[in-house]
Amino acid sequence: MANIDHFQLDVSTFNEFYIHDLSKETYKLKLPLPPHRKTVNDFILVTDGKMTKSAGIDSYEVTKNTIFLLLAGQITATIQISENLSGFYCHFSTDFIAESKSQIDILNKVPFLKLSSNDCFNLTNLLKRIENIYTQNPNYELIRSYLFTFLTEIKTLQKTEKNIGLTATEKIAFEFKHILTKHVTNHHEARFYAKQLHVSPNHLNRCVKKVFRKSVTQHIADLLILEAKVLLHQQSIPIADISFSIGFEDPSYFGRFFKKQTRQTPTEFRLIIDLSEQLPL
Repeated sequence: MANIDHFQLDVSTFNEFYIHDLSKETYKLKLPLPPHRKTVNDFILVTDGKMTKSAGIDSYEVTKNTIFLLLAGQITATIQISENLSGFYCHFSTDFIAESKSQIDILNKVPFLKLSSNDCFNLTNLLKRIENIYTQNPNYELIRSYLFTFLTEIKTLQKTEKNIGLTATEKIAFEFKHILTKHVTNHHEARFYAKQLHVSPNHLNRCVKKVFRKSVTQHIADLLILEAKVLLHQQSIPIADISFSIGFEDPSYFGRFFKKQTRQTPTEFRLIIDLSEQLPL
């Protein structure tokens, strides 16, 4: 079990904007949380302790002076949270920051960012100010202004990090994973991703295997399985419909593909799902 905030969870604005100081009053949350698709943009800035989060098929140890960022629509899970976790969790809808949509693309680049002590201090102060406004006398126009400033600072830090030390091979590999997240349910072939990156399928595979120790084909398979598992948690959706929604025209082939990758059929997987109500962080 881990602790998580219950402050103002039932207010009408919760799905538009929410921020919480992770060191404040909490309630119990059963871990690990299963993979789920985010309906809001969010970030977690950790100032002490650690948590284990996933973004798609990748897992991240979010420790002191780090930030984990996710765009709405991405698949994530919370695997572990330490007792001494402190920092801030914040989420916001795309509409909430509609005038600053150009800033939101930062959440779709590098989900995990290590911060210097000074940068973490400055960003934490911005979030403290936002949290104070939100909890004491909500002024959403002012909150938008602070949030825009926060995202601008993160964007600047990401640009700085992006330009340090990436080889041509690494750039291709990381861009492949970015494109894969967007298109995997419609395109299952390596040649599609190679064309998007203006390289041959063989060159793409060499780059991806060198950086991630896993082939392009296996990356595609892993993400398709993750997409399927998220949908299989929703018992009301027929397995055939899940098959079609992630790009398989033949449900029988989807069943064989799922079993090959997981050693379970989709139906068997559904039987072991814990359907207890849980609130995603």
